[in-house]
Amino acid sequence: MRRVTQSLRGPATGRITRRAFIVMTAALVGGGAHAGNGCPACGAPLDERARFCTSCGRKIDPPAPGPDGAAAVSAPAPGVAPAQGPDPAAAVVQVVAAHDRDLTSAFGAIVMGSTMRIDTIFGSAFAVAPGRFVTDAAVVAGARSITLRATGGRSAAARLAGIDPLLGVAFLDATIEAGPPPALRAAPPVRAGEAASAIGYPSGGRDPVVPARTSGVVSGLHRMRAGLRPIEDYIQTDAALPDGFAGGPLVDAEGRVIGMATGLPIGRRIIMDAAPGLGLSLAAPWIERALAWEREGRPARPWLGLRHVEADADTRARHHLDPEVRWAIDLVFTDSPAARAGLRRGDGLVSVDGLDATDLLAIQERLIAAAPGATWPLSIARGRERLTLPVTLGPRPDRPRLSAIDTLLLYGGLELAPRADGGLVVARVQPGSAAAAAKVRTGDQLLSILVKKDLANAERNTAAWRPARNAAELEKNLAYAWSDFDFFVVLKLRAKDGDRSTLPLLELLTPGNAL
Repeated sequence: MRRVTQSLRGPATGRITRRAFIVMTAALVGGGAHAGNGCPACGAPLDERARFCTSCGRKIDPPAPGPDGAAAVSAPAPGVAPAQGPDPAAAVVQVVAAHDRDLTSAFGAIVMGSTMRIDTIFGSAFAVAPGRFVTDAAVVAGARSITLRATGGRSAAARLAGIDPLLGVAFLDATIEAGPPPALRAAPPVRAGEAASAIGYPSGGRDPVVPARTSGVVSGLHRMRAGLRPIEDYIQTDAALPDGFAGGPLVDAEGRVIGMATGLPIGRRIIMDAAPGLGLSLAAPWIERALAWEREGRPARPWLGLRHVEADADTRARHHLDPEVRWAIDLVFTDSPAARAGLRRGDGLVSVDGLDATDLLAIQERLIAAAPGATWPLSIARGRERLTLPVTLGPRPDRPRLSAIDTLLLYGGLELAPRADGGLVVARVQPGSAAAAAKVRTGDQLLSILVKKDLANAERNTAAWRPARNAAELEKNLAYAWSDFDFFVVLKLRAKDGDRSTLPLLELLTPGNAL
């Protein structure tokens, strides 16, 4: 009997449910509008908070006034004055990024029935200085040409001046007139419940282009581990973020920028929120850090080369950690500073350069301000022993990769160990993983892997079964499983009773949240 399962990575916890997979697939096929009331002009589904139709551009009337005759409005946070000065919408422009290329995507082949064609992606950007704009990197990364369009029929070619890969901020230069750059809010701190407005241009090539504004409140702060960028500190808002708003500003009641709308790129679409009311925007302090990094000439950024997760009872029991250890090293990247310092998977992580390991945001802030070559003490628990290991920070690679065995652990949840004869067998199956859903069992032997795509031959399908009889073969042949969009591999295993099974793993490639 054959056993089959499939997994996908996603924005909330690093792994998304089948329901979320269906939502994303529907967005790809059907245009991605939120379920809700239909547009009175074209019938397209709309989010209940939408004030315009992203399909035809029809303006949607606001909700009827409440019982007292006044429309509902959100109150600004204490210390935030009502909007004054220039309208920040004047500084917002539409981004038209022409890609004209195919994605070598197993996801596209399976879900769409063909390769994914990227023609044009629409987004938004806002001025941060005369002639300089910022937007979400997902809109422009890999684009053949970029054009900025503004109200009144104005347009200009833009030059991609750079991308901050850790934060997903892209810098554009263009000779197009825009309103004065809105201020990035430094103080007071953004508070949950205060008013927030998203400004952007709905997707499409309509002319003239007109910016739109949606209103709501800040519904969450410091949202992390969304799986979109290596460093994440997002503001969550219930203001609608329709297609085309990626890269547009989220502003407070005074018109100051508190965030930049971001999303998950899938083909020519950018999924802005997993569900209505769950839009994410990169917090303004990180936009300022990205701008400072660009002004400094984009120096090399450091990293430790490890991924840590909250330690549960099972993790503590397997690695003999004391109950007070709350975080454990889940993965150590190959040839990273952490690997060279002797850190191991299963070490309890207590502190990083004197900061409590639970304070991930503070660690990221200190790390992004550091430079390669600095030495940080890491306090760890290795079993019942307490150690302090010095780790010399190294430059972060563009595409950090794990070893083949760690890759299958991350994506499939199966821990492989070498046998005496050199073969690889399943030593443990993580609860709730793809391998557990496929009923992979301890002692199953890995025989071979089917690789769907490969970066070296991105223009053609290179599907082939490749041997994985030992760690060296697995390392060599799993390298073919990566495309420019996703990771896809099928594992063939043999149980002790001779029963053979297959385990397909399909993962959208998003930057890892490794330190």
